[in-house]
Amino acid sequence: MSDDPAEPTPSSDEPAAAPAAEPDAVPADAAPVAAVPEPAPAPEPAPLPEPAPAPAPPRSPLRRFAFLAIPVIALLELGAHEVQIHSVVSDSQWLAARSAVRALMKPTDLVAMAPYWTDPIGREIFKDEILSVAREARPDATRFPRAIEVSIRGKHLPELEGWKVESKKSVGPVTLTVYDNPSYTPILDDLVDHVAPDKMAVSSGGVDCPLTHTRVETGALGFGPAIPADRFVCPTGGFIGASVLQPTDYRPHRCLFSPPLGGGKTLQVRFLDVTFGDVLHGHAALDWDSAARAGDPPVTLIWKVGDRILARIVTGNNDGWKPFELDTRDLKGQKGELIAEVSAPSPRNRLYCFEADTR
Repeated sequence: MSDDPAEPTPSSDEPAAAPAAEPDAVPADAAPVAAVPEPAPAPEPAPLPEPAPAPAPPRSPLRRFAFLAIPVIALLELGAHEVQIHSVVSDSQWLAARSAVRALMKPTDLVAMAPYWTDPIGREIFKDEILSVAREARPDATRFPRAIEVSIRGKHLPELEGWKVESKKSVGPVTLTVYDNPSYTPILDDLVDHVAPDKMAVSSGGVDCPLTHTRVETGALGFGPAIPADRFVCPTGGFIGASVLQPTDYRPHRCLFSPPLGGGKTLQVRFLDVTFGDVLHGHAALDWDSAARAGDPPVTLIWKVGDRILARIVTGNNDGWKPFELDTRDLKGQKGELIAEVSAPSPRNRLYCFEADTR
């Protein structure tokens, strides 16, 4: 027999001890755990209803008849065409007007067309006999004691406004109106007519510029007035002669074409044996194309009698056909020399012309 106490032997009648439950194990007799349902997805938002179309505006009665606009416009154009056709002056009517003008006109009269766009027609029909250079390229109308206005469609020349109507005559659709100049003063001396060796002397820098006769020189559009055949030509450059300039008023004007020399040089013109009156009346201008050259300097014209300066006329790009009138009453009745000096800082694009007369 052993001294150690014997281990107890389990009896068959005693129940065996249950094994230890696992921590996460669920007892067999436990009630089943209900499954947690997955959250239902959020329902998609219902689409917004389509907006109801706006009710159509009530149809204007004018819109219902809009299709009639095309034939109405066509009828108006046809009517305008008929008016134009019947308002055109025929060649025979222009010729009848020419005969009537011949019967009315005097050598000292101005004959002018109105409206101005009829001037090319007048030159073609009336010829140089009536529409001469002196009339067409006039400096202004003030030098004429009378004027015969040849007009159509009731149009009139603004330069004759304020003149007294002497008579009026209709030749078919052409109206001939004779006007009297209320402020006429006879011209004593026209300086543009002084282009001759015994009437004018020209110099530059103390060097004489002789009168020469050569061919007329001109160019295409934008090249300025024609260079006349008779002109004083300077050995150092420059010239002066009678030509026709078109300034920014887009009218032809007869004047002394004298482009400045530039560079501090002066073109001096001495008019000889001038008959003086109360005033020296004139104009100066740049050619229309030259006047469009922004930034180019003005041209200065100085009038002198001996060493005495009568006036300094400065003509720039925006001056157009610039008028001037100088008081010469202290010289009235005298004959003598009148000096004009033309200068500019630069000769580039300075197509310059001036004219003057004594009255």
